[in-house]
Amino acid sequence: MVVNKGNRGLMKSFLTTNNMAFKITPPFDLTDMSTSIFERDMGEDPVYARTPKNGVIVLNKDLKDPIEKAKTIAHEKVHIGQYKSGELDYEVNGAGKGYVDFKGKRFDYSVMQKGKGPWEKPAYAAEKKISKKII
Repeated sequence: MVVNKGNRGLMKSFLTTNNMAFKITPPFDLTDMSTSIFERDMGEDPVYARTPKNGVIVLNKDLKDPIEKAKTIAHEKVHIGQYKSGELDYEVNGAGKGYVDFKGKRFDYSVMQKGKGPWEKPAYAAEKKISKKII
């Protein structure tokens, strides 16, 4: 801790420095609390979930298996992280035409619709981690 002269400097230093005597680790994943997850009818969209740039996970209401649900949420959380870090972005118009930018490379939006882009590799790896924890 840095001590500054004067009462105001000392108080500011105290408040901006980590002065915790102990750290409490919650028994649950706090990242789940900051991610909204909704279930809906996906119509003719043949996926378990979609995650738009706003960071909301939209799950297919027909997905009932709890293991598949956990794997799907883990997968979509990777995409949320990719959006937040700026490595994944997309633009699409009302006709479904657009592009996807991933790590400085541009892809046609149809690649994202098919779930085939390189941004999917870490998302599928997250699914495998969930599978290993459960099995």
